[in-house]
Amino acid sequence: MSFWGIVGLVLVAVLALCMLFTFFHIFFALLPVALVAILIIWLIYHFSNKNNHENVPSGSNYYDFFTNRQTTNQHRKKARDVHTKDVDK
Repeated sequence: MSFWGIVGLVLVAVLALCMLFTFFHIFFALLPVALVAILIIWLIYHFSNKNNHENVPSGSNYYDFFTNRQTTNQHRKKARDVHTKDVDK
């Protein structure tokens, strides 16, 4: 590759990086604002839920879908009076 080919590739790379910076610099500028907003929302949530323990459901009808529990005592019943048809008929 000649000298001018290398210069051309470097200039294309610099141009591409400049365009990427132009398009995405607003996101980099807003990153600290987003972090502060996340911190404020977490603090509000953290301190407001300290006193609201009565809102958490506790009973046999409540099931927590976010826990990783294996239920081994639930088995399917066998089907009764079931008639099947062949699909090809």
